[in-house]
Amino acid sequence: MTAERLEILRETNAAQTSLLELLGNITAQESVSDICRTVVEGVRKYFGFERAGLFLWDDEKKKFCGTFGTDLKGKTREEWGIFLGEEDGPGGPADRILAGSVIERGCRLGQPAAQPGEENVKADLLGLRARGKLYGILSVDNRISRQPISERELQHMTLMSHVLGNALESMQDHTALLKSEERFRQVAENSGEWIWEVNPDGRYIYSSPVVRSILGYEPQDVLGMRMLDLVGEDDRQQVADVLHRAFLEKTSIRLVINTQQHKNGQKVILETSGLPMVDAAGRLIGYRGAHRDITRETELEAQLRHSQKMEVIGRLAGGIAHDFNNLLTSIIGCSSLLLDDMDEDNASRPDVELIRTSGERAAALTRQLQAFSKRQVLRMESLIVNDIVRDMEKILRRTLGEDIELATELDAHIEPVIADAGQLEQIIMHLAVNAREAMIDSQASYRALQFPGVGKEMPVGVSEKTKRLVIRTAHRELDERFCRHNAQFTPGGYVVLTVSDSGAGITPEVKEHLFEPFFTTKGVGRGSGLGLSTIYGIIKQLGGVIQVQSRPGHGTTFDIFLKQATFQETLRQSELPAANTKGQETILVVEDEESVRRLIVRILQSCGYTTLEAGHGGEGLKVCAAHDARIDLIITDMIMPHVSGKQFIEQLRKSRNDFKVLFVSGYSSDDTVDGAIIGVDTPLIQKPFTRESLARKVREVLDAS
Repeated sequence: MTAERLEILRETNAAQTSLLELLGNITAQESVSDICRTVVEGVRKYFGFERAGLFLWDDEKKKFCGTFGTDLKGKTREEWGIFLGEEDGPGGPADRILAGSVIERGCRLGQPAAQPGEENVKADLLGLRARGKLYGILSVDNRISRQPISERELQHMTLMSHVLGNALESMQDHTALLKSEERFRQVAENSGEWIWEVNPDGRYIYSSPVVRSILGYEPQDVLGMRMLDLVGEDDRQQVADVLHRAFLEKTSIRLVINTQQHKNGQKVILETSGLPMVDAAGRLIGYRGAHRDITRETELEAQLRHSQKMEVIGRLAGGIAHDFNNLLTSIIGCSSLLLDDMDEDNASRPDVELIRTSGERAAALTRQLQAFSKRQVLRMESLIVNDIVRDMEKILRRTLGEDIELATELDAHIEPVIADAGQLEQIIMHLAVNAREAMIDSQASYRALQFPGVGKEMPVGVSEKTKRLVIRTAHRELDERFCRHNAQFTPGGYVVLTVSDSGAGITPEVKEHLFEPFFTTKGVGRGSGLGLSTIYGIIKQLGGVIQVQSRPGHGTTFDIFLKQATFQETLRQSELPAANTKGQETILVVEDEESVRRLIVRILQSCGYTTLEAGHGGEGLKVCAAHDARIDLIITDMIMPHVSGKQFIEQLRKSRNDFKVLFVSGYSSDDTVDGAIIGVDTPLIQKPFTRESLARKVREVLDAS
């Protein structure tokens, strides 16, 4: 082997060693900027070129963009704003390399000569490719010493082009990966969903920070946990079956986890979706997906379903009550007329009295149904809830008994509410009676558990468990943020009436059905199951909200939210009893139920009045048109086919206004007649009524100024 060939071999080995060292240095860099600087400085260091410059191809700009280069003093500088080939125009060396050329020698790069009159040093350009794709151009020259580049150095450059091309390919792949990971990170961290990845064992290997707001854990806390570790016992087997099948078949995951556990122990409902991750060989390497917190959404849907169910039941109950009221009006009214005609010693009188008494008891039941269905006519007043509570304290203490402590905590600064006083009293009394029974049952259970075999008397020296009922009032201001998460509320001020007992509490299963009509946990004969459903209907009719908080063994608390009045007005009106129930005025009776109409006419005639009849509003208009004489009073049902009582009166007043009005109602509801909630200035008698109550009401309306 000749000395020349040995020298060539030595130089080639040295070049390869230099390339390996350069490649190692490039691989150690993390940023694009550091990689480009390492290439430029490494080419000068390992291959002896005095200057070097690296230009990367930009697909968007369609240009070779500068990165780093060497200035005339041999120092590395940034050249990010320089574009290769702009001075050359189309068809220049840069374009030729782009078209497929490997090396372009003796290229003028538009730089001035070192000295005046001196010819510019020409650079050699090397295309950097990998697998046929051009990634950049490396420019080298010896401008400082003005030594030409030898053929052997040119061969080294050709070898360098492949190595640097592969390095730039890896750099771009790595950069693309980093950008992808950054996009993924931004999406994961800014998404409202908890993004996760699990390995084939179902253990979390990635968790986005959203887990903090959903479950209360830090992202690093869940790493290594199994998905099933955070699922409650009720759902664990079902979730395990779904995950096992998905992992086995490499199919997507989609399920709702109802008992995902928050760090503080609360239940969270998550909607989960995920897709399998596989390697190049198709082997499962895990799943990537998202958990979405649907707890509040699920609660709102449940509230909507419950509200719709209660609305349907309410309509049914209201319709039944209306029909029964018509029947009861005839039963009570006719029995009253029979009693008027009977002597005190008549053998049939007790039977007729029983008929009327039973009818009145049935009427009380229909009033409860009307309250539940929100179809009861309300007498709205401006009330201070504290006054209602104080007025009821004496009767409440008698109702509760001496063994139950009654405490009141009344906020002296609450605003008035617009409500019906009788219905507020009904709400408080119902809740107090329910609480009394709950506390008595709780005491019996306590005695049986603590002292088995002991009768009614407690052992000497042992006191009963304290039984306590607390009624409190307070002011609450609810903002828009709260109301967005609690759809049954609207923003504004509320008066909160709270009734709390120390009874046995209720289970979640019982709580779900608490306000349904005829639902009761009491024994046979101890309750109709209409008490709480009636309260629910009353509060809804008042535009309020009722909430229940209870746990077995920890008592029950009812919170009733009533919208505070935006203005104060006194609607109370003294009602003086009429001196007598007789009269000679002319009265028109408009009622579509014939039996009720006949009863009203008969009662009026028995009191001396002249009567006219009409079966509906249209017929009433015709009767009035045909009757030129004065009509002193019109008694009309509020709810009639085609034309309601209020619409009939409004039409009639367009032609004459010489009459007074008394409305009769079996129920009133926003969906059947406008203005269902009337003030005390509107005369009204509600079905079923007695002969005496109708006669007094008629006289009262006629005598009113």
